Order: sequence, then structure tokens, then C-alpha cells
Amino acid sequence: MNILIYGTLAGLATILGMYLVLAKEAWARKNTIYLVSFSAGVLLSVTFMHLIPEAQELDKNALLWLLGSFVFFYIVEHGIILHACQEGECEVHPIDTIALLGIGFHSLLDGVVIGVGFGVSFSLGILATMSVLLHELPEGITTIAILLHSGYKREKAVFYSYLVAIATPFGAILSFFLVKNIASNILGILLAVAAGSFLYVAASDLIPEIHKKSKVLNIVLLIFGIILPFLVERLFK
Repeated sequence: MNILIYGTLAGLATILGMYLVLAKEAWARKNTIYLVSFSAGVLLSVTFMHLIPEAQELDKNALLWLLGSFVFFYIVEHGIILHACQEGECEVHPIDTIALLGIGFHSLLDGVVIGVGFGVSFSLGILATMSVLLHELPEGITTIAILLHSGYKREKAVFYSYLVAIATPFGAILSFFLVKNIASNILGILLAVAAGSFLYVAASDLIPEIHKKSKVLNIVLLIFGIILPFLVERLFK
């Protein structure tokens, strides 16, 4: 039930990002930078303080899997070229079928991360969900914006955005059946892959955008994002 509820919430974050663009695109893309700063801090904190230590406890080769997943997501996104960019600062690239499949796969993996997190502990599941929620919203904004700029009609862009959003709860539900019957070292590998994914999103997508809008508030929000997982863990332990 936790996996279903929190996986669905993560999918709704993508849909919320989509509707923010459809209602107020200029405002949504201009102010997303503050969420991006906060999200980057959360992703870094959860990755280094929770996912990596848990993964290493479960599998001795966890760091190799983390590195491999980081490189994998670099290769995938190199073909997609999709970033949480701001209005007027984003080079628009046409999104084809392969790119859409890549975006959907990343959302699917986000759902798996939530499921695997709850498979280890409730607190890790909450932290994984929080991390996914925070970076899915700006990604939802970017996805629908680039679909529209790529020439897709509004109805088709919305349809594809919904498919991307649905992939997250689907991945969470799928992971429920996987986690129940897998060995602990496989669980460690999945956590390492999740860590590589989160680290890549933070380092490649989010932090470069923060540098473009360097403000004291962005630094404060990033630091608060780093601190928040510690507070959440204490609350749900």
C-alpha cells in the first residue's frame, strides 16, 4: 500500500509540472529554479548519506554499479538532451520516439527506486519518494514545454506527459513483486543504480541550472535540501 500511494504521488508531481506549464508557462519556468536548488540538495543528501551506505552493506560491488549507472544515464540523456532549463535559456531539441522512451524509462526507474526504498525500510522509502517528487516536478515542466516547442499539438503533448507520469507508479508497483523475492545483494545493486541515477540528475541537470541563476537564496535552499532528509529520517524512524 505504501508503494502504491507514494508511487502515485510521484507520478502526480509530473502531472502537476505539466499543468503549471499549460496554465502559466512563463511563471512556472522562471520560478522552478528555487525548487531545482532545493531538489539538488535533497538528492545529494539522500544519495551520499542513505542510498550509498545501504547499497554497500548489501553488495560489496555497489560503487561499481553506481559508476556504471551514472555512465549509463549520461549516454541515455545524451540522446534525449532534456534538462530542467529556464525560459529563454533552453536550446530546443526535437523529441522523437527514442527520446520519449528514454524519458519514460527514467520515470519508470524512479518508481522502482521508491519500491526498493520501502523494501529496505519505511524511512528510506519516504526519503526516496521525497527525492523523486522534488525532481519529477521540474522534469514534468521541462518535458511538456519541450514537447510543445518541438511542434507537438497540445493534446498529444499532454497524452505523452501522462504516459511519462504513469510510468512512475507502474515502476513502483512492479518493484513490489521484485523486492519480495530477490536476494539482498540484488537489492544492494538496485540501490546503487538508484544512487547513480540521483547523482546524475543532481550533478548534470540541476546544479548547472543553479549556477545560471546564482543567488544567495539558491544556496540557502540547496543547504536546506541537504539538511531536510536528516530531519525526515528522525521523524519516520
